[in-house]
Amino acid sequence: MSNTPPTTPANTNLFTTRDYRGATIEDLNIPQAISTNPTSSIYEAIEIGYEYEFTYLPVIHELNKRLLGVVNLEQFKTGSPQQPQQQKQQKQENRDQNVQPIVFNYMLWFNPSAKRKYEQEILHKKDDTGSKSQVTKTTPKTKILKPRGKRYSVLTPYSPLEDLASFFNRGNYFAIVTNDSGNFVYGVVTPQDLLKYEQSRPKL
Repeated sequence: MSNTPPTTPANTNLFTTRDYRGATIEDLNIPQAISTNPTSSIYEAIEIGYEYEFTYLPVIHELNKRLLGVVNLEQFKTGSPQQPQQQKQQKQENRDQNVQPIVFNYMLWFNPSAKRKYEQEILHKKDDTGSKSQVTKTTPKTKILKPRGKRYSVLTPYSPLEDLASFFNRGNYFAIVTNDSGNFVYGVVTPQDLLKYEQSRPKL
Protein backbone atom coordinates (compact mmCIF):
# COMPACT_ATOMS: atom_id res chain seq x y z
CA MET A 1 0.00 0.00 0.00
CA SER A 2 1.45 3.32 -0.93
CA ASN A 3 1.87 6.22 1.43
CA THR A 4 0.51 9.12 -0.61
CA PRO A 5 -2.87 9.14 -2.36
CA PRO A 6 -2.93 11.22 -5.55
CA THR A 7 -4.65 14.59 -5.49
CA THR A 8 -6.12 14.45 -8.97
CA PRO A 9 -9.59 16.00 -9.41
CA ALA A 10 -12.60 13.84 -10.17
CA ASN A 11 -13.00 12.60 -13.75
CA THR A 12 -9.31 13.17 -14.55
CA ASN A 13 -7.80 10.30 -16.54
CA LEU A 14 -4.86 9.43 -14.34
CA PHE A 15 -4.50 6.11 -16.16
CA THR A 16 -4.35 5.94 -19.95
CA THR A 17 -3.14 2.36 -20.40
CA ARG A 18 -5.80 0.45 -22.33
CA ASP A 19 -4.28 -3.03 -22.22
CA TYR A 20 -2.68 -4.52 -19.11
CA ARG A 21 -2.02 -7.82 -20.92
CA GLY A 22 -4.43 -9.86 -18.84
CA ALA A 23 -3.07 -8.66 -15.48
CA THR A 24 -5.51 -8.57 -12.58
CA ILE A 25 -5.69 -6.88 -9.17
CA GLU A 26 -4.04 -9.99 -7.72
CA ASP A 27 -0.87 -9.04 -9.63
CA LEU A 28 -0.56 -5.89 -7.51
CA ASN A 29 0.29 -8.11 -4.51
CA ILE A 30 -2.03 -6.18 -2.21
CA PRO A 31 -1.47 -7.24 1.41
CA GLN A 32 -4.26 -8.50 3.62
CA ALA A 33 -6.57 -5.77 4.87
CA ILE A 34 -5.71 -4.41 8.29
CA SER A 35 -8.61 -2.78 10.10
CA THR A 36 -9.51 -0.63 13.07
CA ASN A 37 -12.72 0.30 14.94
CA PRO A 38 -14.62 3.58 15.32
CA THR A 39 -13.95 3.60 19.07
CA SER A 40 -10.21 3.02 18.65
CA SER A 41 -7.84 5.85 19.44
CA ILE A 42 -6.73 7.63 16.28
CA TYR A 43 -3.18 7.32 17.61
CA GLU A 44 -3.54 3.53 17.65
CA ALA A 45 -4.84 3.60 14.08
CA ILE A 46 -1.87 5.72 12.97
CA GLU A 47 0.53 3.25 14.61
CA ILE A 48 -1.16 0.31 12.85
CA GLY A 49 -1.01 2.12 9.51
CA TYR A 50 2.66 2.93 10.02
CA GLU A 51 3.51 -0.64 11.04
CA TYR A 52 1.81 -2.22 8.03
CA GLU A 53 2.53 0.66 5.59
CA PHE A 54 -1.12 1.43 4.87
CA THR A 55 -2.56 4.80 3.90
CA TYR A 56 -6.22 3.79 4.24
CA LEU A 57 -7.52 1.57 7.03
CA PRO A 58 -10.93 -0.09 6.75
CA VAL A 59 -13.04 0.66 9.83
CA ILE A 60 -15.25 -2.18 11.03
CA HIS A 61 -17.96 -2.66 13.64
CA GLU A 62 -16.65 -4.17 16.86
CA LEU A 63 -19.58 -6.58 17.21
CA ASN A 64 -20.58 -7.76 13.74
CA LYS A 65 -17.23 -7.09 11.93
CA ARG A 66 -19.00 -5.32 9.07
CA LEU A 67 -17.25 -2.62 7.09
CA LEU A 68 -18.43 0.86 8.11
CA GLY A 69 -15.99 3.07 6.23
CA VAL A 70 -12.32 3.96 5.99
CA VAL A 71 -9.92 6.36 7.68
CA ASN A 72 -7.29 8.15 5.60
CA LEU A 73 -4.16 8.27 7.72
CA GLU A 74 -2.38 10.58 5.31
CA GLN A 75 -4.34 13.54 6.72
CA PHE A 76 -2.43 13.21 9.98
CA LYS A 77 0.92 13.53 8.21
CA THR A 78 0.13 16.61 6.18
CA GLY A 79 -2.73 18.12 8.18
CA SER A 80 -6.18 17.63 6.74
CA PRO A 81 -7.29 20.43 4.40
CA GLN A 82 -10.91 19.68 5.19
CA GLN A 83 -12.65 21.59 7.97
CA PRO A 84 -9.54 22.73 9.88
CA GLN A 85 -11.65 24.82 12.29
CA GLN A 86 -13.79 21.81 13.16
CA GLN A 87 -10.70 19.68 13.80
CA LYS A 88 -9.18 22.41 15.95
CA GLN A 89 -12.38 22.60 18.00
CA GLN A 90 -12.46 18.78 18.31
CA LYS A 91 -8.89 18.73 19.59
CA GLN A 92 -9.71 21.41 22.15
CA GLU A 93 -12.77 19.47 23.34
CA ASN A 94 -10.64 16.34 23.66
CA ARG A 95 -8.12 18.22 25.79
CA ASP A 96 -10.88 19.73 27.93
CA GLN A 97 -12.47 16.33 28.52
CA ASN A 98 -9.09 14.59 28.90
CA VAL A 99 -10.01 11.96 26.31
CA GLN A 100 -8.18 10.60 23.30
CA PRO A 101 -9.58 11.41 19.85
CA ILE A 102 -11.20 8.35 18.31
CA VAL A 103 -11.41 7.08 14.74
CA PHE A 104 -15.18 7.75 14.68
CA ASN A 105 -14.55 11.50 14.40
CA TYR A 106 -12.09 11.25 11.49
CA MET A 107 -13.31 8.40 9.28
CA LEU A 108 -15.26 8.45 6.03
CA TRP A 109 -18.57 6.69 6.64
CA PHE A 110 -20.01 4.78 3.69
CA ASN A 111 -23.57 5.08 4.97
CA PRO A 112 -24.98 8.01 7.04
CA SER A 113 -27.70 5.82 8.55
CA ALA A 114 -25.07 3.31 9.71
CA LYS A 115 -23.27 6.17 11.45
CA ARG A 116 -26.44 7.28 13.27
CA LYS A 117 -27.23 3.70 14.29
CA TYR A 118 -23.67 3.19 15.55
CA GLU A 119 -23.86 6.36 17.65
CA GLN A 120 -27.06 5.16 19.32
CA GLU A 121 -26.05 1.54 19.84
CA ILE A 122 -22.36 1.91 20.70
CA LEU A 123 -21.16 5.44 21.41
CA HIS A 124 -24.09 6.59 23.53
CA LYS A 125 -25.10 3.28 25.07
CA LYS A 126 -25.06 3.13 28.87
CA ASP A 127 -24.78 0.11 31.10
CA ASP A 128 -26.99 -0.65 34.11
CA THR A 129 -24.99 1.70 36.32
CA GLY A 130 -25.42 4.62 33.93
CA SER A 131 -21.80 4.52 32.82
CA LYS A 132 -20.78 4.43 29.19
CA SER A 133 -20.71 0.86 27.86
CA GLN A 134 -17.38 -0.51 26.69
CA VAL A 135 -17.04 -2.71 23.62
CA THR A 136 -14.29 -5.19 22.91
CA LYS A 137 -12.19 -4.01 19.99
CA THR A 138 -11.30 -6.31 17.12
CA THR A 139 -7.74 -7.27 16.21
CA PRO A 140 -6.14 -5.60 13.15
CA LYS A 141 -6.29 -8.81 11.09
CA THR A 142 -9.96 -9.54 11.78
CA LYS A 143 -11.93 -10.87 8.80
CA ILE A 144 -13.93 -7.94 7.40
CA LEU A 145 -17.53 -8.48 6.29
CA LYS A 146 -19.32 -6.35 3.71
CA PRO A 147 -21.67 -3.50 4.74
CA ARG A 148 -25.38 -4.25 4.97
CA GLY A 149 -27.97 -2.86 2.58
CA LYS A 150 -26.10 -0.70 0.09
CA ARG A 151 -24.96 -2.24 -3.20
CA TYR A 152 -21.41 -1.67 -4.38
CA SER A 153 -19.45 -2.33 -7.55
CA VAL A 154 -17.49 -5.52 -6.92
CA LEU A 155 -13.73 -5.57 -7.49
CA THR A 156 -12.08 -8.90 -6.74
CA PRO A 157 -8.47 -10.13 -6.91
CA TYR A 158 -9.35 -11.46 -10.39
CA SER A 159 -10.80 -8.20 -11.74
CA PRO A 160 -8.82 -6.90 -14.75
CA LEU A 161 -6.57 -3.94 -14.09
CA GLU A 162 -8.47 -2.11 -16.85
CA ASP A 163 -11.53 -2.15 -14.57
CA LEU A 164 -9.49 -0.82 -11.66
CA ALA A 165 -7.96 1.96 -13.79
CA SER A 166 -11.43 2.96 -14.96
CA PHE A 167 -12.65 3.04 -11.36
CA PHE A 168 -9.81 5.38 -10.36
CA ASN A 169 -10.30 7.56 -13.44
CA ARG A 170 -13.80 8.32 -12.15
CA GLY A 171 -12.22 10.18 -9.23
CA ASN A 172 -12.09 7.41 -6.62
CA TYR A 173 -9.05 7.44 -4.34
CA PHE A 174 -9.23 3.88 -3.04
CA ALA A 175 -10.93 0.59 -3.86
CA ILE A 176 -12.12 -2.13 -1.51
CA VAL A 177 -11.17 -5.56 -2.91
CA THR A 178 -13.61 -8.33 -1.98
CA ASN A 179 -14.42 -11.92 -2.86
CA ASP A 180 -16.73 -12.65 -5.82
CA SER A 181 -19.93 -12.30 -3.82
CA GLY A 182 -18.66 -9.26 -1.92
CA ASN A 183 -19.14 -11.05 1.40
CA PHE A 184 -15.79 -10.11 2.91
CA VAL A 185 -12.86 -7.79 2.23
CA TYR A 186 -9.39 -8.85 1.12
CA GLY A 187 -7.73 -5.47 1.11
CA VAL A 188 -7.64 -1.86 0.01
CA VAL A 189 -5.90 -0.63 -3.15
CA THR A 190 -5.04 2.97 -4.07
CA PRO A 191 -4.13 4.64 -7.40
CA GLN A 192 -0.53 4.75 -6.21
CA ASP A 193 -0.49 0.95 -6.08
CA LEU A 194 -1.50 0.78 -9.74
CA LEU A 195 0.99 3.52 -10.69
CA LYS A 196 3.75 1.61 -8.93
CA TYR A 197 2.79 -1.54 -10.84
CA GLU A 198 2.86 0.33 -14.16
CA GLN A 199 6.31 1.75 -13.40
CA SER A 200 7.72 -1.67 -12.46
CA ARG A 201 6.66 -3.36 -15.72
CA PRO A 202 8.14 -3.00 -19.17
CA LYS A 203 6.50 -0.29 -21.26
CA LEU A 204 2.97 -1.40 -22.10
